[in-house]
Amino acid sequence: RPLTDNSDNDRKLGDATRVVQAGRRKEWTGGIVNPPVWRASTILYDSIADLRDNAGKDTHHRLYYGRRGTPTQWSLADALTSLEPGAEATFLYPSGVAAIAAALLSVLSPGDELLLVDSAYDPTRGQAMQLLKRFGITTRFYDPLIGAGIAELIG
Repeated sequence: RPLTDNSDNDRKLGDATRVVQAGRRKEWTGGIVNPPVWRASTILYDSIADLRDNAGKDTHHRLYYGRRGTPTQWSLADALTSLEPGAEATFLYPSGVAAIAAALLSVLSPGDELLLVDSAYDPTRGQAMQLLKRFGITTRFYDPLIGAGIAELIG
């Protein structure tokens, strides 16, 4: 329940107000105005049973493993979500390469073909030629100056 929830009331607030109010869930910050920086890699559990019990549950907005988020990250994600009218959520990635892989793998399936400009970011080219290929997704590179000729490549 972010303070800014993209509701009609929330949209009446200005961007500056939404930015300074967003991401301040009391359960994450204890009421502190600016969310503290949480650094974590490993979360300790009282027992293996507790760890296993938590593993099957939603790990968003709940400490489970440091790479899956901390209150610092959740606050930033909430703040970014509040700035985008109609957005349901924001996912943060540790790198641009991770974000690109998630985007491509979320929409492509085995047998699909990806059209990619031949001047694409080199790690994206690598993902297309290696990772996507392993999943049965072919990539066709094209000259970005092709203009209207791109219509011939689609289909």
